[in-house]
Amino acid sequence: MKLGRYNSPEGALLLMWPCFWGALAKFENYFFLLESLFLFSLGSFVMRGAGCCINDLFDRKIDKLVERTKYRPLAQNKLKISEALIFVFIQLLIGLIIILQFDSKIIIMGFVVMPFVVIYPLIKRFSYFPQFILGLIFNWGIFIGYFSSNQILDWRIFFLYFAGVFLTISYDTVYGFQDINDDKKIGVKSFSIIIEKKSVFFISVFYLISFGLFGSFFFSFYENLLFNVVCCFFILSFFFFQVFNFFKKKALIKIFKSNVFYGGGISILIFLNNYL
Repeated sequence: MKLGRYNSPEGALLLMWPCFWGALAKFENYFFLLESLFLFSLGSFVMRGAGCCINDLFDRKIDKLVERTKYRPLAQNKLKISEALIFVFIQLLIGLIIILQFDSKIIIMGFVVMPFVVIYPLIKRFSYFPQFILGLIFNWGIFIGYFSSNQILDWRIFFLYFAGVFLTISYDTVYGFQDINDDKKIGVKSFSIIIEKKSVFFISVFYLISFGLFGSFFFSFYENLLFNVVCCFFILSFFFFQVFNFFKKKALIKIFKSNVFYGGGISILIFLNNYL
């Protein structure tokens, strides 16, 4: 449970919501929509679990030196590497079974992103921008979700994709501030380290870019002006909530977890916009 973070589902939900956004953006068949959302939910938990296992395999020595991660199973030698690899294989096998339920286009898209999932844990060893790579990976599900309901790509879906990318960069940078002192001691790189002295400014800018892109998606994709204004009000309110709490140095993990509810709220707004 701990190795795959199944006891802490926030990351899986943050991976799941972009799939929902894409699937809900435009759909016609309720049956296929519900089937897709179920598969995306299961797949998000399994693939996030596999990703965490891969991450811990690479980072087992580093995790011992970081206060927040030193109690992870592999860092404490509570599991053998072979056992972790078997668990990774089982989760990837389940993920494969899930992705094979879709058409060839989605299957190919699922395989395209996998190499980046594997190499992501290594990024922080040589780059200060692992959050950017995570943003690109975590929101790939928008395209997968969209193509589960549609055959032709609408260019406006890129507004939604990059809104999610900048949102992920923002909340994962906030998350990274938990480990910033340990990271600097052991030489692990993070975008949080780069912006440390102007953290509120940069976090505000990235959340604001995400807000602008979400607004661009709603106003370009849907015609209901009044409801789009409501959507933007919700998004802007969350922007102020995040920045205010970060400025006040409230518990970073609580700020991070609030994005789970934000992602769910975006899903509801996209769903409702199909009817208004």
